[in-house]
Amino acid sequence: MVAIEFALVLFGVLLAFQINEWASQRARAGEVQLAAERLLEELELSVAYHRQTVEYGNQIRDGLGFAMGPIVGNELQEADEERVAVGLVRARAMVALAPPSSVYEDVVSSGEFNQIGSVTARAAISRYRASLSFEERMRQHLQVPLGDYQRISAFRYEADPKGQEQIRLFVDFPALSRDRQAKQLIALTAENHRILLMLRTRALRDAERMCVALAVSIGRSCNRNLPLPTYD
Repeated sequence: MVAIEFALVLFGVLLAFQINEWASQRARAGEVQLAAERLLEELELSVAYHRQTVEYGNQIRDGLGFAMGPIVGNELQEADEERVAVGLVRARAMVALAPPSSVYEDVVSSGEFNQIGSVTARAAISRYRASLSFEERMRQHLQVPLGDYQRISAFRYEADPKGQEQIRLFVDFPALSRDRQAKQLIALTAENHRILLMLRTRALRDAERMCVALAVSIGRSCNRNLPLPTYD
């Protein structure tokens, strides 16, 4: 009887431990699933962010491409001046490639990243982060000449009273046509924006791949057509 009672007590203790372990595992699994859902939402926003910057990068490239012809060829028509000025003013800045990633940073710091999704999904996210880090360093290098670009003597910046652009550019075209160094700087800026657009396009492709990989691993689909986000 003593042996039976001891066995029952031991069985009860072991069963309680096992139940607690099951409950802990379920709780951890729920936390990991929630983290994966939050991360996927952030990745969907990242795709939208990259799509937005690629679209704007195309506008900058096209605007500079239009401006280069009359500036280099000195064949500017009066009707083209405003369009050329818009193309030039949009090239004065290069926004960051990296969108906000607070959820990713939280997941990594908490140690949950290695439990999220599949090995394929985690590898896709890691490749994206590594590529994005390299591309951001390239962007910082490409934007170095923009300081000189904004100080071209033929350029005069004012707030846009019409509100179409944050800044409106007025160009002294006769002076610009005589400034060989300024024209070379505009050509360099156009080339740097072309390279940056290639980097942005690759970042968009990588973001879409990692979003799809994570979504598949947790039984969802990646929404690659979210409305373009705004970040305050």
